[in-house]
Parts: sequence; C-alpha cells; structure tokens
Amino acid sequence: MRISVVVPVFDEERFLGPCLDAIAAQQEPVHEVIVVDNGSEDGTLRLLEGRSRRVALLHEPRRGVQHARNLGFDAATGEVIGRIDADTRLSPGWSRAVRETFEDEGVQAATGPVNYYDVGMARLIDGGDALFRLAWRRQRLDWLLGANMAIRAAAWWRVRPLMCADPGVHEDIDLGIHLHQRGERAVFAPGMRAGTSARRIANRFGDYRDYVLMTEKTYRRHGGAHARAWVTARVQLALFPTLRAAYAWGGGSVRGGGRKNPMSPGH
Repeated sequence: MRISVVVPVFDEERFLGPCLDAIAAQQEPVHEVIVVDNGSEDGTLRLLEGRSRRVALLHEPRRGVQHARNLGFDAATGEVIGRIDADTRLSPGWSRAVRETFEDEGVQAATGPVNYYDVGMARLIDGGDALFRLAWRRQRLDWLLGANMAIRAAAWWRVRPLMCADPGVHEDIDLGIHLHQRGERAVFAPGMRAGTSARRIANRFGDYRDYVLMTEKTYRRHGGAHARAWVTARVQLALFPTLRAAYAWGGGSVRGGGRKNPMSPGH
C-alpha cells in the first residue's frame, strides 16, 4: 500500500525538522512526503533545501491551510493520503497502523490519538483530551483531526468538489463532515499514534477563543452536531488559564503567541 504524507506549512522552521525526521524514521517507509508551503517568510524553505531528494515541495500562494491541504492532496500519488501538521511527530509504527487500518476496504478515512509533548501535567491533559474524543466518536465518526489523519485517495476525489474554501470553518472537521454526509466510513485508529504541540494555548485569549469557536461554527454551517461542539468549546475556554499554565510549565513560551497555519490572513 502506497502511503503519501502531506504537510501544510507556514513559517515552521522551528517545528518542521523533527516532523520530517519522524516521518523518515517510520518502521515501514512511506511512499512520498509532500510539503506544501503557504507563503513562509522565515527559514522554512532553507530547512527543506537539504531534504529535496526525500521531500517534494509545492507552493500554494493562496493563504489558508485549506488551500495548501487541497494542493497537497491533489498531487499525492499514494492509495492512502496522510495529513499531519508541521508540529506533528509521528510514532515509529504510524505508517504500519495506517496500512493495517486501510486493509479493511470499507474504511475510507481514519484519525488517531495524539499526546501533547510540550505541556506539564501531560498525562492528565492527554487523558482529558482522550475522554472528549471518546465521547465524540461514540456515534458514527464525523470529524477528523488535522494533526493526525489519513484518507483513501479515492474517497478524497469523491468529496473534493464539496470542500468548503472560506476561512470560517476548520478544514479537517469540514472534511470529516462531508465524508459522513456521503456515507463514507471514517474510523478512530488507536495505533495511529502521534505527538503534537499545545502551542495554540500560547495565543492571546481572544485569538484562542475565535479558533475554538470555529468548531461549533463549522458544525452549525453544515447542520451537524453543534450542541456537543458548543459544550466542548465552553469547557476548553474555561480551562484556558490552566492549560496556558501547563504549557508554560512544560517549557513552552507564551511570548509572541503560538500561531499555526492560518485559515486565512489574520487567523
């Protein structure tokens, strides 16, 4: 099974190296790695110069992770396309778990668990995060986590014309909703383990609030389960001071914010 891995990036020189190292260290090598630059102005492109033989670099001039994701998915040549963030660090057995998951021909998409590698009280926070995700997947899965997911290429092309391109939705949840609405089967794959950064919590509260509330807006736009998204968002916002303290305790810097790929300019 050929597995492509797509990584959208925007000013990610700090995180991208360990991300690519983890992909290269897979026990079962992946078919290709596609990095989609979304207008980086730091040293991201210089970091990639020494990896050109192993990493395909594409450029998406339209600012927005949804556009970068689409370009990478469209270019992928694997039967299964993984999608992760620049701060994702895949476990060594991730590609094997992807292969085993998609050997079930009924599976069209999968998402896996994440742990936060740069927070204090990591076990407690990871456990709380896992409980929320367990509650969200009790019914048929209608969401995917952009930091750790994979989709069958054939399923991507079936939903590709439906993807929302505006900045008011989370592109990964939007993808999960459209798969669900088409009757495509998505699963939670425990073996697809990955680490990710909690750097979103370093953003100012107003920016963090806008980001968190986008989940509810995404479901509301599609007529989905916005009630559970509403509850989840309020819990996240109430825990903001605790999470921010845990991030600082784990060595994370709250200076300058913790922006990831923007959904559009200003996000």
